[in-house]
Amino acid sequence: MSEQIKISVVMNDEKPNAPEKEKNANVLVLTQEPDVTMMSILLQNRLMSGSFCGGRGDCGRCVIQFLEGAPLPTGMERARLTPEELRQGYRLACVTRPKRDCVIKIVESEDRDTPIVTEVNLPSEFIDSNGLKNNLSQNQKPSAMKYEEDQEADLKETLKKSSVISETSAGVTEFSENGEKIDLKYNGCYMIAVDLGTTTIAMQLRDMTTGAVTDTYCEKNPQSIYGTDVLARIEASCNGNGRELQRLVRESIARGLRQFTACLREKQGAEEKILGMCIAGNTAMEHLLMGYDVESLGKAPFVPAQKGLQKISLPGMDFPVYIAPCISAFVGGDVVAGLYALHMLPPFSERENGENSAAADRVQEERTRAALLIDLGTNGEMAITDGQRMIVTATAAGPAFEGSGDMIGTDRIALTAELLRRGILDETGLMAEPYFEEGVPIETRGKDETKGNPGRQEKKEENACYFRKEDVRALQMAKAAVRAGVEILWEEMGRPEIGQIYLAGGFGYYLNVEAAIAIGLLPAYMRGRVRAVGNTSLAGAYELGCALSKGETTGEILEKRLSSIESMNLAKMCAFEGLYLKYMNLEEN
Repeated sequence: MSEQIKISVVMNDEKPNAPEKEKNANVLVLTQEPDVTMMSILLQNRLMSGSFCGGRGDCGRCVIQFLEGAPLPTGMERARLTPEELRQGYRLACVTRPKRDCVIKIVESEDRDTPIVTEVNLPSEFIDSNGLKNNLSQNQKPSAMKYEEDQEADLKETLKKSSVISETSAGVTEFSENGEKIDLKYNGCYMIAVDLGTTTIAMQLRDMTTGAVTDTYCEKNPQSIYGTDVLARIEASCNGNGRELQRLVRESIARGLRQFTACLREKQGAEEKILGMCIAGNTAMEHLLMGYDVESLGKAPFVPAQKGLQKISLPGMDFPVYIAPCISAFVGGDVVAGLYALHMLPPFSERENGENSAAADRVQEERTRAALLIDLGTNGEMAITDGQRMIVTATAAGPAFEGSGDMIGTDRIALTAELLRRGILDETGLMAEPYFEEGVPIETRGKDETKGNPGRQEKKEENACYFRKEDVRALQMAKAAVRAGVEILWEEMGRPEIGQIYLAGGFGYYLNVEAAIAIGLLPAYMRGRVRAVGNTSLAGAYELGCALSKGETTGEILEKRLSSIESMNLAKMCAFEGLYLKYMNLEEN
Protein backbone atom coordinates (compact mmCIF):
# COMPACT_ATOMS: atom_id res chain seq x y z
CA MET A 1 0.00 0.00 0.00
CA SER A 2 1.31 3.44 -0.97
CA GLU A 3 2.25 5.99 1.64
CA GLN A 4 -0.66 8.28 2.51
CA ILE A 5 -0.50 12.03 2.06
CA LYS A 6 -2.44 14.63 4.04
CA ILE A 7 -4.68 17.09 2.23
CA SER A 8 -5.97 20.03 4.27
CA VAL A 9 -9.01 21.72 2.72
CA VAL A 10 -9.63 25.30 3.85
CA MET A 11 -13.37 25.71 4.22
CA ASN A 12 -14.55 29.21 3.27
CA ASP A 13 -18.22 28.36 3.72
CA GLU A 14 -20.04 25.70 5.64
CA LYS A 15 -20.67 22.67 3.41
CA PRO A 16 -23.62 20.70 4.79
CA ASN A 17 -22.65 17.47 3.02
CA ALA A 18 -19.09 17.39 4.31
CA PRO A 19 -18.19 14.38 6.49
CA GLU A 20 -17.91 15.06 10.19
CA LYS A 21 -14.63 13.18 10.71
CA GLU A 22 -11.53 15.32 11.20
CA LYS A 23 -13.53 18.51 10.67
CA ASN A 24 -13.04 21.73 12.56
CA ALA A 25 -14.38 25.23 12.04
CA ASN A 26 -12.00 26.13 9.20
CA VAL A 27 -10.08 23.13 7.90
CA LEU A 28 -11.05 19.62 6.80
CA VAL A 29 -8.14 17.16 6.82
CA LEU A 30 -8.19 14.21 4.41
CA THR A 31 -5.73 11.36 3.93
CA GLN A 32 -5.24 9.92 0.48
CA GLU A 33 -2.81 7.95 -1.65
CA PRO A 34 -0.68 10.20 -3.89
CA ASP A 35 -1.17 10.56 -7.66
CA VAL A 36 -4.99 10.50 -7.47
CA THR A 37 -6.70 13.47 -9.10
CA MET A 38 -8.00 16.12 -6.75
CA MET A 39 -11.38 15.84 -8.47
CA SER A 40 -11.68 12.19 -7.40
CA ILE A 41 -10.70 13.06 -3.83
CA LEU A 42 -13.13 15.96 -3.57
CA LEU A 43 -16.00 14.02 -5.15
CA GLN A 44 -15.48 11.11 -2.74
CA ASN A 45 -15.76 13.53 0.16
CA ARG A 46 -18.69 15.47 -1.35
CA LEU A 47 -16.73 18.71 -1.45
CA MET A 48 -17.22 19.51 -5.14
CA SER A 49 -20.44 19.50 -7.12
CA GLY A 50 -19.05 17.63 -10.10
CA SER A 51 -16.83 17.33 -13.13
CA PHE A 52 -18.48 19.55 -15.71
CA CYS A 53 -16.56 18.10 -18.67
CA GLY A 54 -16.20 14.58 -17.31
CA GLY A 55 -12.63 15.10 -16.12
CA ARG A 56 -11.11 16.01 -19.49
CA GLY A 57 -10.04 19.52 -18.49
CA ASP A 58 -12.06 21.02 -21.35
CA CYS A 59 -14.21 23.45 -19.37
CA GLY A 60 -11.55 24.86 -17.03
CA ARG A 61 -14.09 25.47 -14.25
CA CYS A 62 -13.11 23.01 -11.49
CA VAL A 63 -10.56 25.45 -10.10
CA ILE A 64 -8.81 24.93 -6.77
CA GLN A 65 -5.95 26.88 -5.22
CA PHE A 66 -2.96 25.22 -3.57
CA LEU A 67 -1.90 27.35 -0.62
CA GLU A 68 0.90 24.88 0.12
CA GLY A 69 2.41 21.93 -1.76
CA ALA A 70 1.27 22.82 -5.28
CA PRO A 71 2.27 20.22 -7.92
CA LEU A 72 3.76 21.33 -11.23
CA PRO A 73 1.05 22.44 -13.67
CA THR A 74 0.06 20.13 -16.51
CA GLY A 75 -0.11 21.19 -20.14
CA MET A 76 -3.87 21.46 -19.90
CA GLU A 77 -3.58 23.80 -16.93
CA ARG A 78 -1.01 25.96 -18.72
CA ALA A 79 -3.51 26.34 -21.56
CA ARG A 80 -6.50 27.10 -19.34
CA LEU A 81 -4.95 29.30 -16.63
CA THR A 82 -2.80 32.42 -16.85
CA PRO A 83 0.87 32.38 -15.72
CA GLU A 84 -0.05 34.62 -12.80
CA GLU A 85 -2.80 32.25 -11.71
CA LEU A 86 -0.43 29.28 -11.94
CA ARG A 87 2.12 31.13 -9.79
CA GLN A 88 -0.61 31.78 -7.21
CA GLY A 89 -1.23 28.02 -6.99
CA TYR A 90 -4.39 27.71 -9.07
CA ARG A 91 -4.92 24.32 -10.69
CA LEU A 92 -7.71 22.26 -12.30
CA ALA A 93 -9.00 19.61 -9.91
CA CYS A 94 -9.76 17.14 -12.71
CA VAL A 95 -6.15 16.87 -13.92
CA THR A 96 -3.89 17.85 -11.01
CA ARG A 97 -2.48 15.04 -8.83
CA PRO A 98 -0.96 15.95 -5.44
CA LYS A 99 2.26 14.10 -4.66
CA ARG A 100 2.87 15.36 -1.11
CA ASP A 101 1.08 16.95 1.83
CA CYS A 102 -0.75 20.07 0.73
CA VAL A 103 -3.25 22.75 1.71
CA ILE A 104 -5.95 23.70 -0.80
CA LYS A 105 -8.93 25.99 -1.14
CA ILE A 106 -11.83 25.20 -3.47
CA VAL A 107 -12.56 27.96 -5.98
CA GLU A 108 -15.24 26.14 -7.96
CA SER A 109 -17.22 28.45 -10.21
CA GLU A 110 -20.87 29.05 -9.39
CA ASP A 111 -22.96 28.73 -12.51
CA ARG A 112 -26.24 30.45 -13.07
CA ASP A 113 -28.95 27.79 -12.94
CA THR A 114 -30.56 26.99 -16.28
CA PRO A 115 -34.33 27.31 -15.85
CA ILE A 116 -36.19 24.00 -16.13
CA VAL A 117 -39.01 24.41 -18.62
CA THR A 118 -42.20 22.43 -18.00
CA GLU A 119 -44.68 24.49 -20.03
CA VAL A 120 -46.06 23.08 -23.25
CA ASN A 121 -47.62 24.94 -26.18
CA LEU A 122 -48.75 22.30 -28.66
CA PRO A 123 -50.11 23.30 -32.08
CA SER A 124 -53.61 22.02 -31.26
CA GLU A 125 -53.66 24.40 -28.31
CA PHE A 126 -52.77 27.39 -30.51
CA ILE A 127 -55.57 27.07 -33.02
CA ASP A 128 -59.04 28.56 -32.75
CA SER A 129 -61.69 29.46 -35.31
CA ASN A 130 -59.95 32.75 -36.03
CA GLY A 131 -56.46 31.31 -36.51
CA LEU A 132 -53.55 31.34 -34.11
CA LYS A 133 -54.06 32.25 -30.49
CA ASN A 134 -50.36 32.63 -29.76
CA ASN A 135 -47.19 33.03 -31.76
CA LEU A 136 -44.42 32.42 -29.29
CA SER A 137 -41.68 33.08 -31.81
CA GLN A 138 -41.91 36.71 -30.69
CA ASN A 139 -40.64 35.65 -27.26
CA GLN A 140 -43.82 36.67 -25.47
CA LYS A 141 -43.64 33.70 -23.16
CA PRO A 142 -44.61 33.12 -19.54
CA SER A 143 -41.97 32.43 -16.92
CA ALA A 144 -40.48 28.96 -17.32
CA MET A 145 -40.85 28.27 -13.63
CA LYS A 146 -44.52 29.27 -13.42
CA TYR A 147 -46.34 26.03 -12.85
CA GLU A 148 -49.99 25.48 -13.59
CA GLU A 149 -52.27 26.01 -10.60
CA ASP A 150 -55.49 24.57 -12.02
CA GLN A 151 -57.83 23.36 -9.28
CA GLU A 152 -60.47 20.69 -9.83
CA ALA A 153 -63.38 22.10 -7.77
CA ASP A 154 -66.15 20.32 -9.66
CA LEU A 155 -65.16 18.38 -12.77
CA LYS A 156 -68.61 18.04 -14.31
CA GLU A 157 -69.63 21.67 -13.78
CA THR A 158 -66.40 22.87 -15.35
CA LEU A 159 -66.80 20.69 -18.42
CA LYS A 160 -70.50 21.45 -18.87
CA LYS A 161 -69.71 25.11 -19.58
CA SER A 162 -68.03 24.27 -22.87
CA SER A 163 -68.96 20.67 -23.68
CA VAL A 164 -71.77 18.40 -24.69
CA ILE A 165 -72.63 15.56 -22.28
CA SER A 166 -73.42 12.08 -23.55
CA GLU A 167 -73.98 8.67 -21.95
CA THR A 168 -72.30 5.52 -23.23
CA SER A 169 -74.00 2.15 -23.20
CA ALA A 170 -71.83 1.23 -20.23
CA GLY A 171 -73.16 4.20 -18.31
CA VAL A 172 -69.85 6.09 -18.37
CA THR A 173 -70.35 9.83 -18.78
CA GLU A 174 -68.28 11.41 -21.54
CA PHE A 175 -67.90 14.98 -22.65
CA SER A 176 -67.23 15.95 -26.22
CA GLU A 177 -65.98 19.30 -27.49
CA ASN A 178 -65.21 19.64 -31.19
CA GLY A 179 -65.08 15.87 -31.43
CA GLU A 180 -62.67 15.33 -28.52
CA LYS A 181 -63.89 12.97 -25.81
CA ILE A 182 -63.08 12.88 -22.12
CA ASP A 183 -63.80 9.56 -20.46
CA LEU A 184 -64.80 10.05 -16.84
CA LYS A 185 -64.04 6.46 -15.89
CA TYR A 186 -60.48 7.74 -15.31
CA ASN A 187 -61.64 10.48 -12.96
CA GLY A 188 -59.34 10.46 -9.92
CA CYS A 189 -56.56 8.66 -11.86
CA TYR A 190 -53.18 10.20 -12.55
CA MET A 191 -50.21 9.68 -14.83
CA ILE A 192 -46.65 10.70 -13.96
CA ALA A 193 -44.67 12.06 -16.89
CA VAL A 194 -40.87 12.26 -16.64
CA ASP A 195 -38.52 14.20 -18.89
CA LEU A 196 -35.18 12.56 -18.14
CA GLY A 197 -32.72 15.12 -19.48
CA THR A 198 -28.95 15.13 -19.42
CA THR A 199 -28.93 18.43 -17.52
CA THR A 200 -32.29 18.44 -15.73
CA ILE A 201 -35.07 16.09 -14.67
CA ALA A 202 -38.66 17.33 -14.81
CA MET A 203 -41.67 15.37 -13.54
CA GLN A 204 -45.37 16.15 -13.64
CA LEU A 205 -48.38 14.56 -11.97
CA ARG A 206 -51.28 15.00 -14.38
CA ASP A 207 -54.96 14.16 -14.25
CA MET A 208 -55.78 11.46 -16.81
CA THR A 209 -59.27 12.88 -17.36
CA THR A 210 -58.53 16.54 -17.96
CA GLY A 211 -54.77 16.61 -18.48
CA ALA A 212 -54.48 19.26 -15.76
CA VAL A 213 -51.12 19.44 -13.98
CA THR A 214 -51.65 18.63 -10.30
CA ASP A 215 -48.02 18.90 -9.18
CA THR A 216 -44.54 19.39 -10.65
CA TYR A 217 -41.11 18.29 -9.47
CA CYS A 218 -37.83 19.49 -10.99
CA GLU A 219 -34.16 19.16 -10.16
CA LYS A 220 -30.80 19.17 -11.89
CA ASN A 221 -29.76 15.71 -13.00
CA PRO A 222 -27.57 14.45 -10.12
CA GLN A 223 -25.49 12.44 -12.60
CA SER A 224 -23.83 15.75 -13.57
CA ILE A 225 -21.13 15.09 -10.97
CA TYR A 226 -19.74 12.72 -13.60
CA GLY A 227 -19.89 15.27 -16.41
CA THR A 228 -22.44 17.52 -18.06
CA ASP A 229 -22.61 15.81 -21.44
CA VAL A 230 -23.65 12.38 -22.65
CA LEU A 231 -20.15 11.28 -23.65
CA ALA A 232 -18.84 12.04 -20.17
CA ARG A 233 -21.60 9.92 -18.61
CA ILE A 234 -20.92 7.06 -21.02
CA GLU A 235 -17.21 7.22 -20.17
CA ALA A 236 -17.98 7.27 -16.43
CA SER A 237 -20.22 4.23 -16.79
CA CYS A 238 -17.60 2.33 -18.76
CA ASN A 239 -15.08 3.18 -16.01
CA GLY A 240 -17.12 1.31 -13.40
CA ASN A 241 -19.61 3.95 -12.26
CA GLY A 242 -22.68 2.51 -14.01
CA ARG A 243 -24.41 1.38 -10.82
CA GLU A 244 -23.85 4.75 -9.18
CA LEU A 245 -25.21 6.60 -12.20
CA GLN A 246 -28.29 4.36 -12.13
CA ARG A 247 -28.74 4.91 -8.39
CA LEU A 248 -28.52 8.68 -8.68
CA VAL A 249 -31.23 9.02 -11.31
CA ARG A 250 -33.55 6.47 -9.70
CA GLU A 251 -33.30 8.26 -6.38
CA SER A 252 -34.18 11.52 -8.14
CA ILE A 253 -37.32 9.95 -9.61
CA ALA A 254 -38.18 8.49 -6.19
CA ARG A 255 -37.95 11.96 -4.65
CA GLY A 256 -40.44 13.25 -7.18
CA LEU A 257 -42.78 10.34 -6.50
CA ARG A 258 -42.68 11.03 -2.75
CA GLN A 259 -43.70 14.63 -3.39
CA PHE A 260 -46.56 13.54 -5.65
CA THR A 261 -47.77 10.95 -3.15
CA ALA A 262 -47.84 13.57 -0.41
CA CYS A 263 -49.71 15.93 -2.73
CA LEU A 264 -52.42 13.35 -3.42
CA ARG A 265 -52.63 12.49 0.28
CA GLU A 266 -53.51 16.10 1.03
CA LYS A 267 -56.45 16.11 -1.39
CA GLN A 268 -59.65 16.03 0.62
CA GLY A 269 -62.35 13.37 0.22
CA ALA A 270 -61.11 11.75 -2.95
CA GLU A 271 -59.65 8.37 -3.73
CA GLU A 272 -56.76 9.34 -5.94
CA LYS A 273 -54.71 6.73 -7.75
CA ILE A 274 -51.55 6.82 -9.87
CA LEU A 275 -52.04 4.46 -12.81
CA GLY A 276 -48.58 4.69 -14.31
CA MET A 277 -45.39 6.56 -15.09
CA CYS A 278 -43.83 7.22 -18.49
CA ILE A 279 -40.17 8.24 -18.75
CA ALA A 280 -38.74 9.90 -21.87
CA GLY A 281 -35.05 10.64 -22.22
CA ASN A 282 -32.27 10.43 -24.74
CA THR A 283 -30.93 6.97 -25.50
CA ALA A 284 -27.96 7.21 -23.14
CA MET A 285 -30.00 8.52 -20.21
CA GLU A 286 -32.56 5.73 -20.61
CA HIS A 287 -29.78 3.14 -20.82
CA LEU A 288 -28.16 4.46 -17.64
CA LEU A 289 -31.54 4.39 -15.87
CA MET A 290 -31.99 0.75 -16.87
CA GLY A 291 -28.41 -0.22 -16.01
CA TYR A 292 -27.57 -1.30 -19.56
CA ASP A 293 -24.05 -1.45 -20.93
CA VAL A 294 -23.55 1.87 -22.73
CA GLU A 295 -20.17 1.13 -24.28
CA SER A 296 -21.78 0.57 -27.70
CA LEU A 297 -23.31 4.07 -27.57
CA GLY A 298 -19.87 5.69 -27.38
CA LYS A 299 -18.22 4.05 -30.37
CA ALA A 300 -19.06 3.01 -33.93
CA PRO A 301 -21.37 1.61 -35.12
CA PHE A 302 -23.34 3.16 -32.19
CA VAL A 303 -25.90 0.42 -31.57
CA PRO A 304 -28.28 0.74 -28.57
CA ALA A 305 -28.73 -2.25 -26.28
CA GLN A 306 -32.50 -1.68 -26.43
CA LYS A 307 -34.65 0.55 -28.66
CA GLY A 308 -38.22 -0.60 -28.12
CA LEU A 309 -40.83 0.39 -25.57
CA GLN A 310 -40.11 -1.10 -22.14
CA LYS A 311 -42.54 -1.79 -19.32
CA ILE A 312 -40.80 -2.25 -15.98
CA SER A 313 -41.33 -2.13 -12.24
CA LEU A 314 -39.33 0.14 -9.96
CA PRO A 315 -38.92 -0.24 -6.18
CA GLY A 316 -41.70 1.47 -4.21
CA MET A 317 -44.00 1.81 -7.22
CA ASP A 318 -47.11 -0.36 -7.46
CA PHE A 319 -47.88 0.76 -11.00
CA PRO A 320 -46.23 0.11 -14.38
CA VAL A 321 -43.37 2.29 -15.54
CA TYR A 322 -43.01 2.78 -19.30
CA ILE A 323 -39.71 3.76 -20.93
CA ALA A 324 -40.31 5.57 -24.23
CA PRO A 325 -38.85 3.83 -27.29
CA CYS A 326 -35.81 5.20 -29.11
CA ILE A 327 -35.10 5.54 -32.81
CA SER A 328 -31.30 5.28 -32.70
CA ALA A 329 -28.30 5.83 -30.47
CA PHE A 330 -28.57 9.56 -31.13
CA VAL A 331 -32.33 10.06 -31.36
CA GLY A 332 -33.96 8.88 -28.16
CA GLY A 333 -37.23 8.54 -26.33
CA ASP A 334 -37.44 12.27 -25.62
CA VAL A 335 -37.65 12.99 -29.35
CA VAL A 336 -40.13 10.14 -29.89
CA ALA A 337 -42.30 11.57 -27.10
CA GLY A 338 -42.09 15.03 -28.66
CA LEU A 339 -43.10 13.69 -32.06
CA TYR A 340 -45.97 11.82 -30.43
CA ALA A 341 -47.22 14.98 -28.69
CA LEU A 342 -46.98 16.97 -31.94
CA HIS A 343 -48.79 14.23 -33.92
CA MET A 344 -45.80 13.98 -36.25
CA LEU A 345 -45.19 10.22 -36.02
CA PRO A 346 -45.94 8.13 -39.10
CA PRO A 347 -48.17 6.77 -40.52
CA PHE A 348 -49.58 10.17 -41.34
CA SER A 349 -52.75 9.01 -43.10
CA GLU A 350 -54.15 6.84 -40.31
CA ARG A 351 -54.63 6.96 -36.55
CA GLU A 352 -54.40 4.10 -34.14
CA ASN A 353 -57.43 3.04 -32.12
CA GLY A 354 -58.45 5.60 -29.53
CA GLU A 355 -55.96 8.28 -30.49
CA ASN A 356 -57.18 11.85 -30.20
CA SER A 357 -58.09 12.08 -33.88
CA ALA A 358 -59.71 15.52 -33.68
CA ALA A 359 -56.54 17.16 -32.35
CA ALA A 360 -54.41 15.23 -34.85
CA ASP A 361 -56.67 16.24 -37.75
CA ARG A 362 -56.47 19.91 -36.75
CA VAL A 363 -52.68 19.72 -36.71
CA GLN A 364 -52.62 17.97 -40.09
CA GLU A 365 -55.04 20.52 -41.52
CA GLU A 366 -52.76 23.34 -40.40
CA ARG A 367 -49.62 21.55 -41.62
CA THR A 368 -50.08 21.80 -45.37
CA ARG A 369 -46.32 22.00 -45.93
CA ALA A 370 -43.30 20.23 -44.47
CA ALA A 371 -42.65 20.51 -40.73
CA LEU A 372 -39.34 20.55 -38.85
CA LEU A 373 -38.74 19.79 -35.16
CA ILE A 374 -35.53 21.10 -33.56
CA ASP A 375 -34.63 20.21 -29.97
CA LEU A 376 -31.42 21.93 -28.90
CA GLY A 377 -29.29 21.31 -25.82
CA THR A 378 -26.00 19.54 -25.28
CA ASN A 379 -27.25 17.39 -28.16
CA GLY A 380 -29.18 18.75 -31.09
CA GLU A 381 -31.90 16.43 -32.37
CA MET A 382 -33.87 17.23 -35.52
CA ALA A 383 -36.75 15.62 -37.40
CA ILE A 384 -38.33 16.63 -40.71
CA THR A 385 -41.48 15.32 -42.37
CA ASP A 386 -43.29 16.15 -45.59
CA GLY A 387 -46.36 14.17 -44.58
CA GLN A 388 -45.19 11.08 -46.44
CA ARG A 389 -41.83 10.26 -44.89
CA MET A 390 -39.73 11.32 -41.92
CA ILE A 391 -35.98 11.71 -41.46
CA VAL A 392 -34.28 12.27 -38.10
CA THR A 393 -30.72 13.09 -37.11
CA ALA A 394 -28.67 14.52 -34.26
CA THR A 395 -25.50 16.51 -33.83
CA ALA A 396 -23.20 17.11 -30.88
CA ALA A 397 -23.74 20.76 -29.98
CA GLY A 398 -21.71 20.65 -26.77
CA PRO A 399 -22.35 22.94 -23.79
CA ALA A 400 -22.58 26.18 -25.82
CA PHE A 401 -26.39 26.12 -25.99
CA GLU A 402 -26.73 25.21 -22.30
CA GLY A 403 -24.41 28.06 -21.32
CA SER A 404 -22.32 28.51 -18.20
CA GLY A 405 -21.42 31.09 -15.62
CA ASP A 406 -23.82 34.02 -15.62
CA MET A 407 -25.29 33.37 -19.06
CA ILE A 408 -27.54 30.58 -20.24
CA GLY A 409 -27.23 29.60 -23.90
CA THR A 410 -29.97 31.87 -25.19
CA ASP A 411 -28.31 34.83 -23.44
CA ARG A 412 -25.16 34.11 -25.41
CA ILE A 413 -27.00 34.08 -28.72
CA ALA A 414 -28.74 37.38 -27.96
CA LEU A 415 -25.45 38.93 -26.86
CA THR A 416 -23.60 37.68 -29.95
CA ALA A 417 -26.26 39.19 -32.21
CA GLU A 418 -25.99 42.50 -30.35
CA LEU A 419 -22.19 42.56 -30.59
CA LEU A 420 -22.46 41.91 -34.33
CA ARG A 421 -24.92 44.77 -34.71
CA ARG A 422 -22.63 47.14 -32.80
CA GLY A 423 -19.53 46.13 -34.76
CA ILE A 424 -17.69 44.79 -31.69
CA LEU A 425 -17.74 41.33 -33.27
CA ASP A 426 -17.28 40.58 -36.96
CA GLU A 427 -18.78 37.74 -38.96
CA THR A 428 -15.70 35.56 -38.45
CA GLY A 429 -16.09 35.77 -34.67
CA LEU A 430 -13.17 38.18 -34.18
CA MET A 431 -13.57 40.74 -31.39
CA ALA A 432 -12.45 44.31 -31.94
CA GLU A 433 -10.02 46.09 -29.66
CA PRO A 434 -9.96 46.66 -26.73
CA TYR A 435 -11.98 43.45 -26.19
CA PHE A 436 -9.80 40.99 -28.11
CA GLU A 437 -7.69 39.81 -25.16
CA GLU A 438 -9.98 40.21 -22.16
CA GLY A 439 -13.42 39.83 -23.74
CA VAL A 440 -16.55 41.94 -23.38
CA PRO A 441 -17.47 42.72 -19.74
CA ILE A 442 -21.01 41.72 -18.90
CA GLU A 443 -22.87 43.01 -15.85
CA THR A 444 -23.74 40.18 -13.49
CA ARG A 445 -26.86 41.74 -11.99
CA GLY A 446 -25.31 42.34 -8.60
CA LYS A 447 -23.71 38.92 -8.13
CA ASP A 448 -20.56 39.04 -6.02
CA GLU A 449 -17.97 37.65 -8.43
CA THR A 450 -15.25 37.77 -5.80
CA LYS A 451 -17.00 35.38 -3.43
CA GLY A 452 -14.73 32.43 -2.78
CA ASN A 453 -12.32 33.58 -5.48
CA PRO A 454 -10.82 36.95 -4.58
CA GLY A 455 -7.40 36.32 -6.04
CA ARG A 456 -8.63 35.61 -9.54
CA GLN A 457 -10.81 38.71 -9.65
CA GLU A 458 -8.37 41.39 -8.51
CA LYS A 459 -7.77 42.75 -12.01
CA LYS A 460 -11.36 42.47 -13.21
CA GLU A 461 -14.16 44.97 -13.00
CA GLU A 462 -16.35 44.63 -9.96
CA ASN A 463 -19.60 42.69 -10.53
CA ALA A 464 -18.70 41.72 -14.11
CA CYS A 465 -18.06 38.52 -16.00
CA TYR A 466 -16.53 38.33 -19.47
CA PHE A 467 -17.74 37.05 -22.81
CA ARG A 468 -14.50 35.88 -24.43
CA LYS A 469 -13.35 34.75 -27.82
CA GLU A 470 -13.40 31.16 -26.54
CA ASP A 471 -17.12 31.54 -25.80
CA VAL A 472 -17.74 32.91 -29.30
CA ARG A 473 -15.81 30.05 -30.88
CA ALA A 474 -17.78 27.41 -28.94
CA LEU A 475 -21.03 29.02 -30.05
CA GLN A 476 -19.84 29.17 -33.67
CA MET A 477 -19.01 25.46 -33.71
CA ALA A 478 -22.30 24.47 -32.13
CA LYS A 479 -24.43 26.61 -34.42
CA ALA A 480 -22.49 25.49 -37.52
CA ALA A 481 -23.12 21.83 -36.65
CA VAL A 482 -26.83 22.41 -36.12
CA ARG A 483 -27.27 24.56 -39.22
CA ALA A 484 -25.43 21.99 -41.34
CA GLY A 485 -27.71 19.28 -39.94
CA VAL A 486 -30.84 21.26 -40.79
CA GLU A 487 -29.52 21.87 -44.31
CA ILE A 488 -28.76 18.18 -44.91
CA LEU A 489 -32.17 17.09 -43.60
CA TRP A 490 -33.85 19.55 -45.95
CA GLU A 491 -31.78 18.36 -48.93
CA GLU A 492 -32.45 14.69 -48.18
CA MET A 493 -36.18 15.38 -47.96
CA GLY A 494 -36.10 16.87 -51.46
CA ARG A 495 -35.93 20.59 -50.54
CA PRO A 496 -39.64 20.99 -49.64
CA GLU A 497 -41.13 24.28 -48.51
CA ILE A 498 -41.08 24.18 -44.70
CA GLY A 499 -44.25 25.67 -43.32
CA GLN A 500 -43.69 25.16 -39.62
CA ILE A 501 -40.60 24.94 -37.42
CA TYR A 502 -41.10 23.69 -33.87
CA LEU A 503 -38.47 24.63 -31.29
CA ALA A 504 -38.64 22.17 -28.41
CA GLY A 505 -37.10 22.19 -24.95
CA GLY A 506 -35.85 24.92 -22.65
CA PHE A 507 -33.46 26.37 -25.20
CA GLY A 508 -36.16 26.84 -27.80
CA TYR A 509 -38.56 28.20 -25.19
CA TYR A 510 -36.34 31.19 -24.42
CA LEU A 511 -34.65 31.62 -27.78
CA ASN A 512 -34.86 35.04 -29.42
CA VAL A 513 -35.62 33.94 -32.96
CA GLU A 514 -34.41 37.18 -34.54
CA ALA A 515 -31.07 36.84 -32.76
CA ALA A 516 -30.79 33.21 -33.90
CA ILE A 517 -31.41 34.29 -37.49
CA ALA A 518 -28.93 37.18 -37.18
CA ILE A 519 -26.06 34.84 -36.28
CA GLY A 520 -27.08 32.18 -38.81
CA LEU A 521 -28.27 29.50 -36.39
CA LEU A 522 -31.63 29.48 -38.18
CA PRO A 523 -32.11 30.27 -41.90
CA ALA A 524 -33.67 33.62 -42.74
CA TYR A 525 -36.61 31.95 -44.49
CA MET A 526 -37.76 30.58 -41.11
CA ARG A 527 -38.65 34.07 -39.94
CA GLY A 528 -42.33 34.11 -38.97
CA ARG A 529 -42.65 30.31 -39.12
CA VAL A 530 -41.08 29.38 -35.78
CA ARG A 531 -43.08 28.22 -32.77
CA ALA A 532 -41.66 27.52 -29.34
CA VAL A 533 -43.57 24.43 -28.22
CA GLY A 534 -41.96 24.03 -24.80
CA ASN A 535 -41.22 20.72 -23.15
CA THR A 536 -42.66 18.33 -25.72
CA SER A 537 -40.77 15.45 -24.13
CA LEU A 538 -42.78 15.93 -20.93
CA ALA A 539 -46.04 16.41 -22.83
CA GLY A 540 -45.40 13.34 -24.98
CA ALA A 541 -44.50 11.23 -21.97
CA TYR A 542 -47.89 12.07 -20.46
CA GLU A 543 -49.84 11.38 -23.65
CA LEU A 544 -47.93 8.19 -24.39
CA GLY A 545 -48.32 6.95 -20.81
CA CYS A 546 -52.08 7.56 -20.92
CA ALA A 547 -52.45 5.82 -24.28
CA LEU A 548 -50.53 2.78 -23.03
CA SER A 549 -52.48 2.62 -19.75
CA LYS A 550 -55.81 2.86 -21.57
CA GLY A 551 -54.84 0.28 -24.19
CA GLU A 552 -55.04 2.82 -27.01
CA THR A 553 -51.58 1.85 -28.22
CA THR A 554 -49.04 -0.90 -27.61
CA GLY A 555 -45.34 -1.50 -27.97
CA GLU A 556 -45.99 -3.39 -31.21
CA ILE A 557 -47.96 -0.49 -32.70
CA LEU A 558 -45.26 1.99 -31.70
CA GLU A 559 -42.55 -0.21 -33.17
CA LYS A 560 -44.44 -0.34 -36.46
CA ARG A 561 -44.88 3.43 -36.52
CA LEU A 562 -41.20 4.04 -35.79
CA SER A 563 -39.90 1.44 -38.24
CA SER A 564 -40.48 3.66 -41.27
CA ILE A 565 -38.49 6.59 -39.85
CA GLU A 566 -35.13 7.11 -41.56
CA SER A 567 -32.24 7.85 -39.20
CA MET A 568 -29.30 9.73 -40.66
CA ASN A 569 -25.72 9.77 -39.34
CA LEU A 570 -24.33 13.21 -40.17
CA ALA A 571 -20.74 12.03 -39.71
CA LYS A 572 -21.17 9.79 -42.76
CA MET A 573 -22.60 12.54 -44.96
CA CYS A 574 -20.06 13.89 -47.45
CA ALA A 575 -21.72 17.30 -47.45
CA PHE A 576 -21.51 17.80 -43.71
CA GLU A 577 -17.91 19.07 -43.46
CA GLY A 578 -18.36 21.61 -46.23
CA LEU A 579 -21.62 22.92 -44.80
CA TYR A 580 -20.13 23.01 -41.30
CA LEU A 581 -17.30 25.26 -42.51
CA LYS A 582 -19.72 27.37 -44.55
CA TYR A 583 -21.89 28.13 -41.54
CA MET A 584 -19.08 28.94 -39.11
CA ASN A 585 -19.47 32.61 -39.94
CA LEU A 586 -21.87 34.67 -37.84
CA GLU A 587 -24.21 36.17 -40.39
CA GLU A 588 -27.79 36.04 -41.57
CA ASN A 589 -28.28 33.78 -44.57
